[in-house]
Amino acid sequence: MSQTKKLTPNLNQQSTKMLNLTVLQRMDPCIEEILFTAAHVSLYEFNIDSNQWSRKDVEGSLFVVKRNAQTRFQFIVMNRRNTDNLVENLLDFEYELKKPYLLYRNAAQEVNGIWFYNSDECEEVANLFNR
Repeated sequence: MSQTKKLTPNLNQQSTKMLNLTVLQRMDPCIEEILFTAAHVSLYEFNIDSNQWSRKDVEGSLFVVKRNAQTRFQFIVMNRRNTDNLVENLLDFEYELKKPYLLYRNAAQEVNGIWFYNSDECEEVANLFNR
């Protein structure tokens, strides 16, 4: 009988960051640096008329990135649910930390919430947005 062993890539943190940067740069060549990565998030939207939250069709890894063009800072969720990734500019951006959620209003005045699988990552992203 043969034993089957699962092959796992031997990537260190720096190699993983470089691979992620390459993927993001294919989407947007202006991205020059990944400032932070959250392993898994899900997005929710707030309907002001019904005063209710509903889940958006967006979940995956979140990246806070620095670009060499305007807008300088963005966050991107590489969506695992479909091909539409979420990209939000960190300009005209209001947010509030309610661990494990980061609630925000974007430039289009939409109210959204990001749920973080790891609540420590939620706090780290909020601290980064403070800067």
